[in-house]
Amino acid sequence: MASFDDVVTGAATAAGLNPDQSRAALAGALGLLERHAAPGPRAALYAAVAGTEAAARSKAAERPRRGLFGGLMANAGGVSGAAVAEAMGLLERLKDHDVGKAELKRLLPAAREQVRAATGRDLLGDAVRSVPGVGPLLGDG
Repeated sequence: MASFDDVVTGAATAAGLNPDQSRAALAGALGLLERHAAPGPRAALYAAVAGTEAAARSKAAERPRRGLFGGLMANAGGVSGAAVAEAMGLLERLKDHDVGKAELKRLLPAAREQVRAATGRDLLGDAVRSVPGVGPLLGDG
C-alpha cells in the first residue's frame, strides 16, 4: 500500500521541490478535497493511500483565510465558487513555503502519477475532478 509520505517524497523529487514544500502543498490540496470532493472518490483515495485522510484533516490542511476577492467568489459562485475561493486562498498561503502556481503545476501531476503508479488508478485525479471549478488550479486541466 502506498503512503502519503511516499507520495510527498516522490512528487517532491519529480517536481524539483523539497519534501516540506511538497507536504505543505499536498496537505493543503487534500484539505480542500476533504471539504469539497465527492465522498466516493475521496474515500477511495483515503483507502488506497495510507495517511492521506490524516493529512487532509491536519493543521496544514485547515481552510485558508480568504481575502476580499475570495470572499466575493465564495458568496457569488455557489458550490464551485466556495471551492475556487478556497483554492485561491491555498495558493496565497503556500507562498510562505515558496510554492506558487508554477510549482503546483509540477507537483500535483507528479503526485497524481505517484498515486497512479502505486494503486493502478488515478484516484487523486478522480477526487480533484469531482470538485467543480478547481481542476485547473489543482493540476487537472
